[in-house]
Amino acid sequence: ITASKAGLPITTDKLEAHYLAGGHVERVVNALIAANKAAIPLTFDRATAIDLAGRDVLDAVHTSVQPKVIDCPDPRKGRDTISAVAKNGIELKVKARITVRTNLDRLIGGATEETIIARVGEGIVKAIGSAHDHKEVLANPGMISQTVLHSGLDAQTAFEIVSIDIANLEPGENIGAKLAGDQAAADL
Repeated sequence: ITASKAGLPITTDKLEAHYLAGGHVERVVNALIAANKAAIPLTFDRATAIDLAGRDVLDAVHTSVQPKVIDCPDPRKGRDTISAVAKNGIELKVKARITVRTNLDRLIGGATEETIIARVGEGIVKAIGSAHDHKEVLANPGMISQTVLHSGLDAQTAFEIVSIDIANLEPGENIGAKLAGDQAAADL
């Protein structure tokens, strides 16, 4: 009834088949209505495939319309910052926020948020590690975002990265001096 009132041409046979396959009919119909109102191309067959693959199709449509923010690193995993060392040996501690939008075409079989977090973390370490001096990064934290954003880190994932913002950037230890001191002690 909801689909019919919204002007979606879905037969009861298709709805019954999806229900018998173990699908969530109400969520699929609500997702199709939301996608239709937001002018997102989503067919019934695609929506049911996403639903039967175990993904929340309604949440996916909502994230396509209103992007989601992911913290990097994930604070639920016990780390607050990503540590990276510039070429001059100074450690920088970084916290980033990634804005993502669901890519409905890659939702089935596409990697999840954890992959995005891991790839962005790797990109941050690479960007800082390639800087000659930590002061370059502190003066221009946007260089991290630009380097990471242009690396194509969202390939084969269920998301499209909209932006990467550096939420916090602070210097840590002088790792280079510490290693040199340890090496000197070992040589002695």
